[in-house]
Amino acid sequence: MKQICLSTCLLFGIILVGRFDLKFEVGDLIIMIIGREKYWKSVRKKKQSNNLFLIYLDDTCLKSNQGNIIKLPEKLAEEVIREWNADGKIDSMKNSFYTKFCFSVIDMTKRERETVIGRLVEYGNCDPICYICDKPRKLHLKQKNLYCPIIDWAEKFFTIKLKKGSGLLFIKQPSLNSEKINKFLEGLNNFHLTAVHELTKSVGSLFTSLALYKNVISPELSWEVANVEDNFRIEVWGEVEEETQIKNINFDHFNNLVKILQLIQNFELVDDS
Repeated sequence: MKQICLSTCLLFGIILVGRFDLKFEVGDLIIMIIGREKYWKSVRKKKQSNNLFLIYLDDTCLKSNQGNIIKLPEKLAEEVIREWNADGKIDSMKNSFYTKFCFSVIDMTKRERETVIGRLVEYGNCDPICYICDKPRKLHLKQKNLYCPIIDWAEKFFTIKLKKGSGLLFIKQPSLNSEKINKFLEGLNNFHLTAVHELTKSVGSLFTSLALYKNVISPELSWEVANVEDNFRIEVWGEVEEETQIKNINFDHFNNLVKILQLIQNFELVDDS
């Protein structure tokens, strides 16, 4: 009976071993561990010829959710190793910040990459730094002082012209802007593209994100730009505890993204997606 069950399992590429389910594609000899509990004793990195590193759980090469081999720049690999050295459930490790980021990069398909680039171009078409309020006067001055230097940099960097407004009505930007932004983004490998995408979502502005990415502005200034309206409201009306807690969580997330930029800043491998 045991032989029949084992044969059946092998036929479908699944073996049940204690607490773990080992699922594999027999033809490719690929093993994907989807168990719930940590089972390995050591985590290490192994250098490849292209300055990327594999990660091994004992003698098993770490793979993404889609079964792709994880190949990372050294400093980023070290952060992933730290997460997989921690005690806990495998699902928790997969959802750890650096691991989740790396899995999303490694598993990114060509279509997903095109979608990300399209979203970022759309951010550029309606970037909030192009909208500077008229009133109240104090907020107008804060926004102008923070936004205009980034606008000036973006116009020079992309050789584009950004139209600015003061109201909530959509401002249509020149179509040439999208073409130039798209061309720049297409030149980024998936690590850099994903980092820029996540930063843009975090600060709500493509041009602020790119200014940070290119080391034109500091992380502190980036966060101030992203929160200028909230900070002004707090000055006028005071803090709300629940909103402060959410803001602190978002700030921690932003700082982790900044650290990712630092970890991959010298990683210039051409994307081969």
